[in-house]
Amino acid sequence: MTHQQEIATPDIRRKSCKVRSQKLEFGTTRWLTYCAVFAALSIVMKIIGQYLTITPSFRITLIYVIWLISGAVLGPLGGGVVCFTSDVLGALVVPMGPINPFITIANTFYGVTAAFAFRFTPVKNYVVKFISSGIVCTIVFTCLLNSLALYYTYGYNATLTFWQYFAAYRAFQPLVAAINVGVTVTMIPLLIRLKLLPSPKKKDINHSEENK
Repeated sequence: MTHQQEIATPDIRRKSCKVRSQKLEFGTTRWLTYCAVFAALSIVMKIIGQYLTITPSFRITLIYVIWLISGAVLGPLGGGVVCFTSDVLGALVVPMGPINPFITIANTFYGVTAAFAFRFTPVKNYVVKFISSGIVCTIVFTCLLNSLALYYTYGYNATLTFWQYFAAYRAFQPLVAAINVGVTVTMIPLLIRLKLLPSPKKKDINHSEENK
């Protein structure tokens, strides 16, 4: 009996390690893989955005879709890693002047905040969670912090008030953000199918339908 126990233990440990590596938890192989995949997809979205430029101040980019999803799926650390990596590497792949450290910091915390907003939205409905996450990140980072960074970095403060600058150069950003949130919401069934988001419980679905 003792001999059989010693033989079986390594197999049990190997199975345990395999299961642990397949979980989407911080530090696991799967978590690291998805960080890399989401960062790569973010860069692709940034490249595609260069071809969807309607005016110099109106560029339709879907990078926020990946950032919102990475925060929801990978948590605060994963969201931050994806946003930081894709922002820095994206600036090298699609050079648009020197890297602005203030923009990079703000974009990094975009992913962190997206994760927390998604996690702590009291409603369990994924649609509501992504919408609330998108609204918070759009107001705090896209419209406020990133706009302030550009406003002072490029000297617009010498001739324009912040709101004049925002109206002239950043007014379309909320619309771009709304498009990203809309696309993100349509991705929910796929994320559930890929087991990146837990399948909602039946009682949560019934409760959501009752509130309609």
